[in-house]
Amino acid sequence: MEIKKILVCHDFTQEADCAVNHAIGVGKAPNAEIVLVHILDKKSLEQLRKEKKDVTDIEAKLQKVCDGIAAAGLRATFIAREGDIFSTIAEIGEEIEASLIIFGTHGVKGMQHILGAFALKLVVSAKSPVVIVQRRNIRPHGYKKIVLPVDEGDYCKQMARPVAQLARMFGAEGLVRPKHVSDDHFRTYVRNSSNYVRKVLEEENATFSIAEPINNGSFHKQVLEYASAQDADLISIITQEKMDRDVKELFVGSEDVRIINNAPEIPTLCINAFNALLAGGVMGVSSS
Repeated sequence: MEIKKILVCHDFTQEADCAVNHAIGVGKAPNAEIVLVHILDKKSLEQLRKEKKDVTDIEAKLQKVCDGIAAAGLRATFIAREGDIFSTIAEIGEEIEASLIIFGTHGVKGMQHILGAFALKLVVSAKSPVVIVQRRNIRPHGYKKIVLPVDEGDYCKQMARPVAQLARMFGAEGLVRPKHVSDDHFRTYVRNSSNYVRKVLEEENATFSIAEPINNGSFHKQVLEYASAQDADLISIITQEKMDRDVKELFVGSEDVRIINNAPEIPTLCINAFNALLAGGVMGVSSS
């Protein structure tokens, strides 16, 4: 995988500026380009009218951000378009063939729990991996430690290949964190998933280590505690549309949302299960 175009969702918030910071850190590669995207939805258009402004004012602000990116040595352009923040961003990402999308979220204070959950809508509709950030800027060394959680399900297997490729590209170490389960039957599933992930990482020549499962509560707590202890730069998750998911779960906070909005503000690398499957997925490991 090669980073060519990085799409950054920008709404002029601190979180959006943090997303730009991450894009600059990731985009320091030959011919890399950052594309800022600002979506003008009904609410923002109404606000512009109230302030007696128009899209040219938005474009001027985006150009100022592009100028700052150019000062850091990268090419940058912008797109301001009317639409829906989730579907239109994904459409633009496919249109420009974005290698990576970087998106800022506002945390889980009060009603922002809902914002965190709806951020997943962007991920499951995107054709490329999505990095969701809060306010923690990228470290000077970039992404060097990527946590890869492994549970008893099959979806985590689809995450292995894209994470291995990104780890190799960033010169990062994949930190495999198996889930602790007490049931012997499910422990076998976790062990099989861990072996699968190990084989993918070996095939991709990625540096990795596999942690011992430790029981410290729910799996998202296990993952976050491990990521904090390892001072990780990214936590990877696999996202998918779950037809059997209780709708209210999106509003009370699924494990995906809790990981994305983690207290240490470790950025989250989100990989769409369906797209990962098309790229290699569960069938992507050789039988040798």
